[in-house]
Amino acid sequence: MQCKRAYLTEKGCFTIQNVDLQPAADEVLVKVALCGLCNWELNYWKSNGGMYSQYPALLGHEWSGEVVEVGSDVTTLQVGDKVTSFAFGGFGQYNVAKATMCNRINPEIAYENAMGEPIKCIATVLSGATPQAGETGVIVGCGAMGQWCIQSLKDYGLSRIIAVDIDDRKLEIATRHGATHIINSAKENAAKQVAEITDGKLADFVIEGTGVPEVLDTCADYLKNRGRLVLMSSYERPAKSFDFYKIFIKGIHLIGASPNLSENEEEDLKRGAELINNGTIHNDWLISHRFPLEDINRAFKMLENKPKEYIKGVVVCNEDMLY
Repeated sequence: MQCKRAYLTEKGCFTIQNVDLQPAADEVLVKVALCGLCNWELNYWKSNGGMYSQYPALLGHEWSGEVVEVGSDVTTLQVGDKVTSFAFGGFGQYNVAKATMCNRINPEIAYENAMGEPIKCIATVLSGATPQAGETGVIVGCGAMGQWCIQSLKDYGLSRIIAVDIDDRKLEIATRHGATHIINSAKENAAKQVAEITDGKLADFVIEGTGVPEVLDTCADYLKNRGRLVLMSSYERPAKSFDFYKIFIKGIHLIGASPNLSENEEEDLKRGAELINNGTIHNDWLISHRFPLEDINRAFKMLENKPKEYIKGVVVCNEDMLY
């Protein structure tokens, strides 16, 4: 299949190239509807060398689309299936992926709600948080990842889901997604508010999703003894200080919920696809910016320097599939 595809060819620059894609025996060829912009891929975009800058780099791993051709050995998918996948190459009109890394999406699910990779990461985060019925959870940072956590947690039977952010608009969206309480930490003493909301019992777990290392110290204040502090973010710089005494004295469990926490990424992708298929995940209020494939450089520049209204950006690879 002849198509256009974006390759990162140097620091801060994608080039659109014409390529011919054919699926291998164990692969499928997918017409890509859209692909999400992921903060982690800024490592490639900004890199001057090292592990992230083997050019040309093929990025884009948060995509959904329709199968248009299957390899000779593929029996689990067929032409016409709507799928989501965990495979690079989503910034293109078409992509190839191993069938084992694709999951079928129900036909009635919009492509905008079918980006499986970030939801795979949510499944990993929730495995680390181990929420239990009747517990109190605090989500710190109400960007897209935080909002997806709130959407997913609302069916766990928690007594409280407390959303913390400094943006009132994001906090209002969090209430629509299932947060029972919201705290603007720029206007209120968040630790005091968590204590009041929980009648002094504090939270069983905190999921930190801001990526700001200074926030971690405050997160420990929200937790009860033996609480779980789950690090969902990728931190670009080290914390200048961190009071480990809080961790020690409370017996807090510190959990890094990166993809490496996953015992089986294929299973986590399947769990993420189930969250999509049962209607848990919806992005009506989260996708704030859409870019055509030809504007992918502008998309990454905005991802690097997000305006206040930014929540989630996507690259639209085939506009006819969405409108």
